[in-house]
Amino acid sequence: MKENLLRVTHMLKEVHRRFLELERLDAEKFFERRISPFDFLQILTHDKNFKWLQPFSALIAELDAFLEESENVSDEDLVCMKDQIAFVLRRSVGDSFLYDRYQTHLNNDPNFVLLHANLNEALNRLKPTDISKNLS
Repeated sequence: MKENLLRVTHMLKEVHRRFLELERLDAEKFFERRISPFDFLQILTHDKNFKWLQPFSALIAELDAFLEESENVSDEDLVCMKDQIAFVLRRSVGDSFLYDRYQTHLNNDPNFVLLHANLNEALNRLKPTDISKNLS
């Protein structure tokens, strides 16, 4: 089970990476200039207008920490991880801006759609007997 959860976290990181790339491109349009990776990191970590992204990044950090500390992964752990991913990507966290931006990228970026589909596939491999949720 742990290997499947590792695959989920890998796919989640790929989705997150593309999500940030798309957000950087949108920020460059807004600021009408190219933004260096360092400047974008500064914006992400210090600009209150990007605070809505923190739950997505925190989720990845939490999953990584859990996997590093855990030798075994139980069905309950899988349920918890799937619920956390669904909560961050499907439901409102403070407000619905993260969800809205996620949907915007799904509607406009074929690469993001593919990464999202791969994440869903990895989530569907997490098959405790009583779980059937995914991000679809």
